[in-house]
Amino acid sequence: MAELDTLYGTKNPIFQAGMGGIAGPELTAAISNVGGLGHLGAIRLSAKDLKNWIAQTKALTDKPFAVNLVPPGGGPDGFDAQLDVTISEKPKAVSLYWGDFGSVIPKLKEAGISVMVQVGSLAEAQKALSDGADTIIAQGIEAGGHVKSKIGLMSILPDVLKIAGTTPVLAAGGLSNPSKIKAVLGMGAAGVWVGTSFIVATESNAHEIYRERLIEATVDDTHHGHFYSYGWPIGTPYRVIKPGKNYSLRNFKAAGARRSDSEAFARTVQLYAGQGVGDVKEKKSAAEILNDLSADLY
Repeated sequence: MAELDTLYGTKNPIFQAGMGGIAGPELTAAISNVGGLGHLGAIRLSAKDLKNWIAQTKALTDKPFAVNLVPPGGGPDGFDAQLDVTISEKPKAVSLYWGDFGSVIPKLKEAGISVMVQVGSLAEAQKALSDGADTIIAQGIEAGGHVKSKIGLMSILPDVLKIAGTTPVLAAGGLSNPSKIKAVLGMGAAGVWVGTSFIVATESNAHEIYRERLIEATVDDTHHGHFYSYGWPIGTPYRVIKPGKNYSLRNFKAAGARRSDSEAFARTVQLYAGQGVGDVKEKKSAAEILNDLSADLY
């Protein structure tokens, strides 16, 4: 944990994933306030809205937090505009996903911002290391949302650890209870990247029906698909829970239902969720969820 403490200012090895539209200032600050590292999910935000979100987060916490940037959904101003705002606002860290960041990482590090890159293969991990990433997030195919990996976490993690050397590695994908987290920490991961468990947090921007559907779901209910998700190319792979008998044309769309979305949308869209969804049993505060996941880690 020493390297994570130095890079990110947190002693807790659990990092909240940057869930676009769901992880806003309230959730991010709540995680950081209790010792984790919260991430603003900046996907589809305009540069102006991202700046406002960063300001709101700073007003809610004086602890370190991060911004998650994903080029395919870079908002109406584009990824470059989001990047410029992030560099000017100087959060503690930035997490990057789904792109070539060879020219981006040096800019962030020059601004004093620590950088982590999520990868789904050894080739991606090697590229991120060569580009200067401070931390690698090794994603397994169990992960919810958009999934680059075609490999199970327990298979990809050991090999990423080997090539990473002294660079810390976070594990991602289905890590929804303390025993799973302890297993990957025991394998050598410096920490974990957790999304699905925090969607049901009271502070998240998730629609109430999104929370209900996650709580009702079991490990059998996730689906690895590759049809349509807003803002992404057709065929981009993702992991979701399906809407069951609520038939609609929205059944063909993958998304994360937000508070501002309609009830019909939340009931009929395919909702992002990882294979650990069966461990998500009830709505709780972010602090309670983080405490549950951290049980017996120290």
